Amino acid sequence: MTQSRAMLCALSAFFAWVLVDTAIKLGSQGQPALSPFVIMAVLGLCGAVGVGALAVFKRKVALLRPCSLREQTGIALCAVGINYANVFALKHLPLTMFYVVIFTIPLVIAALSALLKHERLTLVKIGCLIAGFFGAALAIGVAGSGGDALGYAAAFTSVLCFSIYTILMRKIAKTDTVESTQFINALCVGAFGLAGALAQASVGLEGKLLALMIVAGIINVFGNILYNTALQNTVSTNVAQLHYTQIISGAILGYLIWHEVPTWNLITGSLVIIASGMIVAAQAHRRGAE
Repeated sequence: MTQSRAMLCALSAFFAWVLVDTAIKLGSQGQPALSPFVIMAVLGLCGAVGVGALAVFKRKVALLRPCSLREQTGIALCAVGINYANVFALKHLPLTMFYVVIFTIPLVIAALSALLKHERLTLVKIGCLIAGFFGAALAIGVAGSGGDALGYAAAFTSVLCFSIYTILMRKIAKTDTVESTQFINALCVGAFGLAGALAQASVGLEGKLLALMIVAGIINVFGNILYNTALQNTVSTNVAQLHYTQIISGAILGYLIWHEVPTWNLITGSLVIIASGMIVAAQAHRRGAE
C-alpha cells in the first residue's frame, strides 16, 4: 500500500469516529434518550464481534489471546472509563467543544510521561504544554461556547484515562497484538454496559435510536480497521497529525445538526492546542528516529 493510501485510510478512520461520536450524542439526547450503559453495551459488543469475526476470517484466532494480563486489565479498565466519560461528555457538551478538550491528549501524555516515566521535558515541550493548556482555557473559559461543568469534567476524565491507556499500550507493544487489545477492550466495555443496563430499573430502548447505535458500532469497527491499516503502512506521526481533522468535520456536523457556530476565541484556542500538540508529536518522532 502506498503512503498516500495509508493516509487516506487514517483520514477515513478519523471521520468514521466523528460519525460514531455524533451518533452517541444523538442517542444520548433523544426523547427518550438511550442510557449510557445501553450505548456502551451496543458499541462494545459490536466491536468484540467485529474483531472476533475478522480474526476467524483471517484464520488467526490466536491473535486474540492476551499475553500481558495485568497490563491488559489496566488498559481495559481505562477503555471502560474512556467510553463512559465520552458518552457523558457528548451529552453535555457541543461536539466542537468536546474535540477541543480531547485534543489536549498529546499534552497530557507528555506531562504524565515526564511524571511517571521520568522522560525529560525540553524547554520547547514545556512551552508547548503551557501554550496548549492556555489554548484550552481560552477556548473553554472565554469562548462561552456552551456545555456545563459536568460535561467538561467528564471530557477531561476521558483525556486522563486515554493518556494512561496510551502509556500502558506502549508497555505491551512488543508482547500483545493490536487484535487482542481491541477484543479485550470491546468485550469489557460491552460487558460493563450490559451489566449496567440490566441493573437499571428502566432502560430507554427506543427502536430508531437503538438501530442508530448498532450502525455506529459497525462504523466504529471499520474505523478501527482503517486506523490500524494506516499505522501498519506509514509512520505514527503522519497518522497523529490527521487526528486534528476531527475538529473540522466535528464543527461541520455540529453546525448542520445542532446549529453550533464556533466563536473566534474557540477557533484561536483550538489552533493553539493543535499547534502545540503537533510540535510535541514532531519532537517525539525526532527523538525516536535518533
